[in-house]
Amino acid sequence: MNQTTVFLKHHSLTIGILLMFALTWPIDLANSGVLPIKFPFMVYLFLGWGFGVASVIMTGLTLGKDAVITLLKRFLIWRVGWKWYLAPFLLAPALIVGGVYLNAALTGVPPDFSTVMAYKIFGKSAYLPFFILPFFMVDFIANGEEIGWRGFLVPQLFQRYRFVATALISGLIWALWHFPLLLTSDYIRGGMGIYSLVMFTLLVLSICFPLTWLRLKSSSLWPAVLLHTSHNVFVLHVFDVLTSPSPLSPYFISETGAGLALITLLLAVFFWQVEKRSSIKRVV
Repeated sequence: MNQTTVFLKHHSLTIGILLMFALTWPIDLANSGVLPIKFPFMVYLFLGWGFGVASVIMTGLTLGKDAVITLLKRFLIWRVGWKWYLAPFLLAPALIVGGVYLNAALTGVPPDFSTVMAYKIFGKSAYLPFFILPFFMVDFIANGEEIGWRGFLVPQLFQRYRFVATALISGLIWALWHFPLLLTSDYIRGGMGIYSLVMFTLLVLSICFPLTWLRLKSSSLWPAVLLHTSHNVFVLHVFDVLTSPSPLSPYFISETGAGLALITLLLAVFFWQVEKRSSIKRVV
C-alpha cells in the first residue's frame, strides 16, 4: 500500500466531505446567482448526483472496486420489506401536513395553497394531488444525495461513533452544505435572519434520525432515498411558502424553534434508548 493510499484511507471522511462540497457548491451557488457562472439546465437538475460521484471516487480510492460495487448495489436493492416503506410514504407527509396546520394554529395565519409549485407552473386550475407523483418521480431521479450522505458519510461516521452521534454529526454537515445558499436567499432575508438558519438546522437534525436509522437497519439505500424525496416533494413542491404571511418565517412547519428543539431532543433520547436494546452492525 503506497503512501497516497494510506493518506486517503486515514483522511477519507474529511476528503470525502470536501469533495462532495466541491462538486456541488459551485453549481448550487451559480444557480442562485451568487457565482457568475452558467451551467446547462441538466447540470442544475442533477446537482445531487455530485454527492454520488464524490462518494464513488472516495470509496474506490480507499476501499477498492468491490466496495464501489457494494455501494452502488445498495442504491438498487428495493426488496427490503414493506415496513421500510412506511416512513417515506406515511411519516414525512403526515409530519409536514400536521406541521403546516400546527403552525397555522399557533400563528393565526391560515395556509395559503395558492402559492404551491403546481399552481405556479400550471396555473390555478391545476389539480394539486395529480402533481404529487410527477414531482416525486423527478426529484427521485434527480436526487443522488443519499449515495453521499447515507451511502458514504453515515457508514464512515458509524465506524467511529455510536448511532446518536452519527445522526447528529451527519445532520450538522448536511445542514452546513445548505448554508451558503440559505444565507443568500429569501429564506434568511424574508424570515428572521439567523433564527431561521437555526430552525433549518434543527429541522435537518430531526430528519437525520429516521434517515440514519433506515440506512443502518436495512441493506438498502432506497428507504432513505424515498424518505428524502418524500420530504422534498411535500416541502418544496406542495407546502413551500404556505405560511409566507407568518412573522416567523416564509417557509412551512415547525421552524418554530422550541418545537423543533424538543423534537430533536426527544428523537435523540428515543434512539439512544433503542440503540442500547438493539444491535447494529459496526461494519456497514
